[in-house]
Amino acid sequence: MEQARSPFSLVDEINQGMDARAERLVHNQLVDVTCNSDVGQYFLITPKLLPNLDYHPRMKVLCVYNGEWLPDQADSGALMGLVTGFLEKGRGRAEA
Repeated sequence: MEQARSPFSLVDEINQGMDARAERLVHNQLVDVTCNSDVGQYFLITPKLLPNLDYHPRMKVLCVYNGEWLPDQADSGALMGLVTGFLEKGRGRAEA
């Protein structure tokens, strides 16, 4: 029996209600399965992720922030500045 291939898969809040151990295990399994070259696009939608998860070079993480709590000034709380600072902090730990 032949199975149809989907161009993408989407999972919404798969990690909700999991303890940190289970969430980390599921995340690692998803990375292993979905980062192969013969797999279609895979989307995981979640309001939160654990810190220090493993990410594959083929992965892209998109952070979408919206709501009434956003700053009124366009230059206030620039997300790229936060991301850059986080990455530099991580590199500093790796070099230490």
